[in-house]
Amino acid sequence: MRVFQSTYKDAAGVTRKTKRWYCEIRDHRGKPRRLPAFTDRKMSEALGRNGEKRVSAKVSGEPLDPALTRWVETLPARLRKVLSRIGLLSACKLPGLEPLLHHLEGMTDADGRVTFLGFRQALVAKGGTARHVDLVVSRARSVVEGCGFIFWSDISSSKVMSYLDGLRADKTDAKGNVKRGMSAQTSNFYLAAFKQFCRWMVRDGRASESPVAHLDGLNVRADRRHDRRALSVDELRWLLSTTHGEPARHGMAGPERAMLYRVAVETGRRRGELASLTRESFALDGPAPTVTVGAAYSKRRSPRTWAGGNNRTSWPTAMARAPWLTSQPAARGRKPLGRDPRPSEGGAGPHAAQRH
Repeated sequence: MRVFQSTYKDAAGVTRKTKRWYCEIRDHRGKPRRLPAFTDRKMSEALGRNGEKRVSAKVSGEPLDPALTRWVETLPARLRKVLSRIGLLSACKLPGLEPLLHHLEGMTDADGRVTFLGFRQALVAKGGTARHVDLVVSRARSVVEGCGFIFWSDISSSKVMSYLDGLRADKTDAKGNVKRGMSAQTSNFYLAAFKQFCRWMVRDGRASESPVAHLDGLNVRADRRHDRRALSVDELRWLLSTTHGEPARHGMAGPERAMLYRVAVETGRRRGELASLTRESFALDGPAPTVTVGAAYSKRRSPRTWAGGNNRTSWPTAMARAPWLTSQPAARGRKPLGRDPRPSEGGAGPHAAQRH
């Protein structure tokens, strides 16, 4: 490494030294590289030493260590670009070289091929469903755009909390109508999505530490918007008997929906798990019928199988006795048993006592 001040001749022909210091190092290919450093010699020497450390790590294939990562993040943009241009820094591994939205959404070319892997692609590769991935990424994106964050160094925990506080505030329109703000639970979901994105940046080696790791969610008990309860026995009997005689809704006949509600109540299975079931999910031959939920729809992100055994009240056994399931042609094996029944769509759900 060599640190020096370059010389030049002024208009009068007098030789002078530049205010800026330069450091010369050899890159991972052994090629000499001259880096425009700082006006302070000690800072310029530190640039050269850390540059040589990065060259050694590049040659050995090691990633940036946390200390070197923090140092790089404090460099001026011009120096980061120089180091990136000579191959000592990767835009993928250094958040300061790419906007946050690129790290969040990834980048694709004109043909739709991914050219820059982001948080979205990581969630998909992990096995997340399209709906889950879109929900998490959209919430994190809302925080990034709402706070005006462009690069990783722009992230401020106080700005995040201020933005979420604004979303929770009630608003009054021109007519004096009050629109309630976001609930504490939804606010926590937005915070969790953004913290998940920041944790992924750290784990993927793109950042040294998360600036929002210390933030905590709100107490949702202090802001209950929808108190839920279990159905009473009479309400459940009414729901099942009434639904059984109703016409087809959500692509399912009344008896099919009644069985689905019964399964939901008896098992506590999640809505996504039940909505993912197809006829291929059931193995009805033999003394112990089974039901299998795919990994993409299981809470544990792994396939789960339930066996009925000799217990006539178990849900695999109960569904194995359902004539609407056993009488269907095998050719329809991949067709979902029914769309996701949501109360908000006007249909009945396992927790709705007054809809059928």
